[in-house]
Amino acid sequence: MNQSPPPARREDTIGRDVDPSTLSDDTIRRTVILLQQTQALARVGGWELDCRANQLFWTEETYRIHETPPGFVPDVQQGIHFYAPEWVPVIAKAVERCVTVGEPFDLEMELVTYTKRRLWVRATGLAHVEDGKVVRIFGAFQDIDDQKRRELELKEKIAIIEQQRSTIHSMSAPIIQVWDGVLALPVVGQLDEARAAEITERLLQTVVSLGAAQVILDLTGVETVDDATADHLLRIIRATTLLGAQSIITGVRPAVAQTLVALGADLTTTTVRSNLREAIKAAMKSPSAARPQR
Repeated sequence: MNQSPPPARREDTIGRDVDPSTLSDDTIRRTVILLQQTQALARVGGWELDCRANQLFWTEETYRIHETPPGFVPDVQQGIHFYAPEWVPVIAKAVERCVTVGEPFDLEMELVTYTKRRLWVRATGLAHVEDGKVVRIFGAFQDIDDQKRRELELKEKIAIIEQQRSTIHSMSAPIIQVWDGVLALPVVGQLDEARAAEITERLLQTVVSLGAAQVILDLTGVETVDDATADHLLRIIRATTLLGAQSIITGVRPAVAQTLVALGADLTTTTVRSNLREAIKAAMKSPSAARPQR
């Protein structure tokens, strides 16, 4: 049986420690240029802190991200205070923990550059330990401003959408106090499980907070209902009854009435009126409508 030849062995330095003295000047030059180009493309720089000499070293890309002028020599405190004021305690604590106990860090923070421009960066740090003591820490420093701002913008848009959705839900079933002790709940469209639960919760809270004695459930905006929607409506009625409020149903269309009858809904304790105007008049005439608030 023929066997496939073994894969060719790569004769390069990837993943292996290399003695710089074995490299030619041309190889070193090409490596440095490639590293600089790669850093610029990825907007990633490097940094190193010599803990014994308390000296900070930046790569060329790190200087570029900080927008420092030629000849600028950073120290540890300057490096920390390049961050926005609200982030200074965070990075200071992270560096201190890395130096003292060797705890690595990976943080996304806002930086204030030498030219006073704010931008988001990602800073990582890793400790190098010798004889049980941290002698230096080093890490990467990346400009993530574009992607971070897109991320924040997306979160903001999602928050706006959620707020609008909540507002639409509230508007599609607003709870209106039409008289002392009388609430009206116009329902428009179908009720799914989530929307019914949200409406029920708001309604019960309002009944309790206002001490309502009458709750008008206006179904004028509901043309048809399926079994699930009808069941949700009945649950709302039963819940308000348990709180001591009388339910009044109005605006029931023929299709809705047929579904409620088919479900065997017991509405003997529920007042039914043809329209909202008649329901409000009936509620206002009820002695319980004028009861004092709880």
